[in-house]
Amino acid sequence: MHRPMPLRNGATESPLRTLVLLLTSPIDCEAFSLWCQYRVGCDVVEWATNLEEGIECCRRIQPRLMVIDPSIGCGAVERAVALVREESAGHLLVLDSRPMEVRLAAILGEPGTSYFSRTASPQALSAAMADMLLNGRRVFDPTLAPRIRRTERGYQLDYAGEQRSISILSQREQQVMRLLAEGRTVKQCAEMLGLSESTIDNHKSRLMKKLGIHKSSELAVRAIRDGLLIV
Repeated sequence: MHRPMPLRNGATESPLRTLVLLLTSPIDCEAFSLWCQYRVGCDVVEWATNLEEGIECCRRIQPRLMVIDPSIGCGAVERAVALVREESAGHLLVLDSRPMEVRLAAILGEPGTSYFSRTASPQALSAAMADMLLNGRRVFDPTLAPRIRRTERGYQLDYAGEQRSISILSQREQQVMRLLAEGRTVKQCAEMLGLSESTIDNHKSRLMKKLGIHKSSELAVRAIRDGLLIV
């Protein structure tokens, strides 16, 4: 865990204006800390390039905003969302270096979460972060916002044709898809999941229909594209 450079002009930290960074490299963290101070007007109290250290830091400091790059560690977004649920962080900003629909869809149902690509314009990102810090408002990357709609059930991501994400699959269907994408046979999937081969076949048929996939060979491509399978 690291502290960033001293606050500007010896200012004291404000619990309503502080944030914790969980990014993948020290250079990223230091650069983003300075950017936050001068473009957003908020103070980065600590940063980490290790997921476990970052989680512990948030529980200790309980920052107004936590910024996390999903590639910092396996299950990073899920664990960060849990911190918001337990009120160890006021708001979560997922700052994705590899934007994926499945990650965005996964947090849409979670209050206190926002999502931006690291390729977003500095103006859009700084305005969004100020809105999160001052008003607690959820903000989404401008390139994705037009596809996000608010319903009685909360925020939802619109899918069109082949762009439908694996987030529409059940947990079991995602498990089956991952194993098949890894090259496992139906028999191997059945043995690994403790299910019958016919049940695996049914899951396979349903998930392919949901995703609009017509060939088994397309499973790996979609799994990689949506982040279910890392290569």
